[in-house]
Amino acid sequence: MAEENKSVEKKERTGLFGYFKETNTELKRVTWPTRKELFRNTGVVLTVVIFSTLAIWGIDTLLSGALTLLLK
Repeated sequence: MAEENKSVEKKERTGLFGYFKETNTELKRVTWPTRKELFRNTGVVLTVVIFSTLAIWGIDTLLSGALTLLLK
């Protein structure tokens, strides 16, 4: 435990102006998706959301029906 974690850097507080400057620098490093990638990924997300919604709805309907039968 005597050895300190050297990968953690301590940054100086630079204020609001410094924050926006660092944010701008980081945003320049971002690799933005192409229009084609964006639409493809959006399609994947929507497909997963719709499939998950239908699966949860189906399970809920089955369990609700089973509970109704048990409580009769």
